[in-house]
Amino acid sequence: MKRTIAILIGITLLATLGITANAETISDPTGDVWNFDWSSGIYNFEHVSKPNVDITEVSYTVNGDQITIALKVYGTVSNSELCHYYAYVNTSDSTYWISWIEGEGLGMAMNEGAMQMDLEPEITVSGNTVTAVFNVVGTFSSGIELWGWAAEYSIEGDITSEYWQDWAPNDYDPYFGDDDDDDTTPGDDDDDDTTPGDDDDDDTTPPTPPIPPTTPGFEILTLIAAIGVALIALRKRK
Repeated sequence: MKRTIAILIGITLLATLGITANAETISDPTGDVWNFDWSSGIYNFEHVSKPNVDITEVSYTVNGDQITIALKVYGTVSNSELCHYYAYVNTSDSTYWISWIEGEGLGMAMNEGAMQMDLEPEITVSGNTVTAVFNVVGTFSSGIELWGWAAEYSIEGDITSEYWQDWAPNDYDPYFGDDDDDDTTPGDDDDDDTTPGDDDDDDTTPPTPPIPPTTPGFEILTLIAAIGVALIALRKRK
């Protein structure tokens, strides 16, 4: 009897260990949303509070043949067309991404080598969290990357006016560690322009593209966003 119980316990433990193959959670500080404002003709570039696009956590969990990806913000996930939310997981052989725009969720999982895809993940929103559940299409043994990006625009998709963006983790933020003054002294955060008392960047150079092309996955993010908006529009016409 004792041997039988021991065997059952062992089987249960092995089964439990096999349930979660891999998991990762990345926390991101609040108050680190970049505000970009070119509307006044003077480029303002600073951290501000913007709770609905201020990412606090991005995570994934693999359970058996499913992967759950979640992105959390400090405020509430918005259904406005002006707010965009993305999360991305990359492994050595597969890619997973999700988006939430205008109250619609889209996502894709792809393993080119094995010709496996999941184009219909279950995507839901509850309060401050976007969650997606995919079928696993690859392995999680190496090359794992996880990040999230959220943005709000004053005019849909227009980066020549005022908009806000946050990345998690900050290593994926193309502006992380940059100073926001326009002087020639690298590494300092002093405002060396001629307007006393303000912390705005009075450089007349337009902002660089918000998506760094050197980061794996960012190259396709703009295309993904465009496809997502187009698919949402098509869905609403049906």
